[in-house]
Amino acid sequence: MAADTQNILEVYKLSMHFPVQGGLLSRKKSVVKAVDEVSFTIAPGETLGLVGESGCGKSTIGRCIVRLLEPTGGCIRLQGRDVTHRSQWRLGQMRQCVQMVFQDPAASLDPRMNVRHILSEPLDVQGTGSRQFRRDRVYTLLDLVGLPRTAADKFPHEFSGGQRQRIGIARALAQSPKLLVLDEPVSALDVSVQSQVLNLLLDLQKELGLAYLFISHDLSVVRHMADRVAVMYLGKIVEMGESDLIYHDPRHAYTRALISAIPMPDPTHINQSAVLPGDVPSPIDPPPGSAFGRRINHPYLEATYGLDLTPVEIEPGHWVAPDPCAISLGDLARLGIDIYQ
Repeated sequence: MAADTQNILEVYKLSMHFPVQGGLLSRKKSVVKAVDEVSFTIAPGETLGLVGESGCGKSTIGRCIVRLLEPTGGCIRLQGRDVTHRSQWRLGQMRQCVQMVFQDPAASLDPRMNVRHILSEPLDVQGTGSRQFRRDRVYTLLDLVGLPRTAADKFPHEFSGGQRQRIGIARALAQSPKLLVLDEPVSALDVSVQSQVLNLLLDLQKELGLAYLFISHDLSVVRHMADRVAVMYLGKIVEMGESDLIYHDPRHAYTRALISAIPMPDPTHINQSAVLPGDVPSPIDPPPGSAFGRRINHPYLEATYGLDLTPVEIEPGHWVAPDPCAISLGDLARLGIDIYQ
């Protein structure tokens, strides 16, 4: 998880805290720790899958990376340049490097604009090329995402959900970015259409050399798309590694529970999913110790008070939070942690 200048994206101890106001004068009462000291990297052409339950902070990370939100703390580097707190008027060059595809294609497209205007707007804002170049670029983008050129003069409401998402992908590709943040890009689509859009993304990655941050709660989709997987729980990454390692040898109890819940396409298979007791703790001023251990009322919870739960490398390429409430005693011993001290 160390910084590497060869990575297209480096995120180090990223935090995003939202103040909760209340009282007569609407003063700050507490803080929602939506993202709390998260670190990861993405190499050129790589797909990192970011998974976890709703509300764990996945989408917030994506919005911080494209600077729709300004992080509370930490560092974001794109192609070696720190863009964490760069002012909005200086973000033009960064926008050409990273773009975002949103979850709801209907809500992310302006219904008053036709497709030609939607796809050419990023080029107009950045002043890219001549008018003829922009016109030709619109047709090139439509060809890339498998839409007919006649679609340029139509409006978003004239398309299906899958077609609208293709338009959203085309808009994200307008400035030829190196990294796409894909925030639940197929969750709002029918299953048959999901596969078409996922295959389109894989084809575009192969053709254009794109890197993806693929945000999803669907682990079966992430398994199909990602080279590496990072598992989030209540604003923190609890496990990260190569996709095969995470799916075949998960070390964190939360990761095992998520993977066990993946539905099997076999009517004779009896799903043996591990149901986690309790509820996710509130992200508003969370209590000390392991948030996962508090959820399941683990007997080792007190041993986690004051313990640094930042993921550590348990084997080459496999990082896991050293949480006594979530990993085995053997793994704790391998990491040099003695809960009886």
